[in-house]
Amino acid sequence: MGEPADNALSPVEEQQLGAEFMRQIRARLPIVTDTETAEYIQLLGERLALASGRGGEDKFTFFIIDDPAVNAFAIPGGYVGVYVGLIDAMAREEQLASVLAHEVAHVTQRHHARAFATGKTASLSTAAAVLAAILIGAASPEAGQAALAAGLAATQQRAINFTRANEIEADRIGIEILANAQFDPGAMAESFAILRRKNSLNTSGLQLEYLRTHPLDENRIAEAADRAAGLPARVRTIEVDYALFRARLAVLTADDEAALTRAYAARAARSPGAGTRYALSLLALRAGDFGEAARHLDDIPASVSRHLSVALLRSDILAARGDRDAAIELLEDLDAVYPTRFSIIERRLEHLQNARQIDKAEDIANRYLRDAEKPDPRTWRTLASLRQQVGDSAGSHEALAHYFERLNELERARGQLELALRHVPTASQDELRLRASLKAVKDRIARRKG
Repeated sequence: MGEPADNALSPVEEQQLGAEFMRQIRARLPIVTDTETAEYIQLLGERLALASGRGGEDKFTFFIIDDPAVNAFAIPGGYVGVYVGLIDAMAREEQLASVLAHEVAHVTQRHHARAFATGKTASLSTAAAVLAAILIGAASPEAGQAALAAGLAATQQRAINFTRANEIEADRIGIEILANAQFDPGAMAESFAILRRKNSLNTSGLQLEYLRTHPLDENRIAEAADRAAGLPARVRTIEVDYALFRARLAVLTADDEAALTRAYAARAARSPGAGTRYALSLLALRAGDFGEAARHLDDIPASVSRHLSVALLRSDILAARGDRDAAIELLEDLDAVYPTRFSIIERRLEHLQNARQIDKAEDIANRYLRDAEKPDPRTWRTLASLRQQVGDSAGSHEALAHYFERLNELERARGQLELALRHVPTASQDELRLRASLKAVKDRIARRKG
């Protein structure tokens, strides 16, 4: 497996191709940028990547696309995208985890490189040309954002043409990943059954995008169920995290919040679960009804009231009502428990910046960047703003360079470093550091072009 795949697309080339494709995705697709939902999908994905045995050596990035299509995809380099429509279709966390595990398996088994090895694309330059053609075609003036979101990843998947053998292998490895991650391995067959049922109920007459790119014949559900039956069963737990995640995502991606409020109110009358109460609270907050938002949050069961998502929403309500000191105090308490969660750091930095406590905000941002294993790049962007407020132009440009570098926007990173050099004394330590950083970025640009 390894040698033909390496000849077509080496692991380094896979990373380069995936990073370039991800850069285009960020520019062209409606990625959900809300920190809490992004954290959830990344943590869930990392749990599965670690269970694959490759989480340490392969860096995975998981993200959500704001589109109702029922779809998910993996691209070279460990980037896994999942659509809002697919999350909405999966009733349990383990079902969503099974889809992500399947995509992780495509990456760990290097199905992209193997597809290039057996297809017409036999080099990185050819693969990049195919990628460019896909992106240019998808971005035609006639294509709306929704059409682009629904079709871009699917076109890429068709271009690499995963075979039935690839799919069966991804099922088998994915089920093992689920079991290793302490999820119910039977969830893979459950997710397949949901997709088949959704497809049969689809009135458009078109096949679900996920089934187009991941052919699901009659045998795969049975094969997945048989494999899972041979593994130890897992006790299903109450999935509060998933309920709150889906509720938040539903609110933030809703086209009609008034209609969604009515739907959740009707659901609360029948079965007032934590997710329903959370959604109603968030909807009320967004509508400016702070008292109603607090009331719904207070109605959440005591066993869930200390959950991080609930506590963060409570801090948002406090800040919206003008009690910023109480919001800051609550966030400080949460930060002590979860010291590297950007959903907390982001709010703390926002409050401190608004209060003009720049030094304290900088200290918090620097501590987070130092301590977090995989810090959110947006911290650098905030740090750039903080430094600009105190007149540190060089530091601001340098922070923006770090931000763009982490998004693989290397040309923009180079530009920021060149701007930073204009604001430091000649032959100073700052100049030496910036020139070293600039050389490293230029070397990366040259390697990517070569």
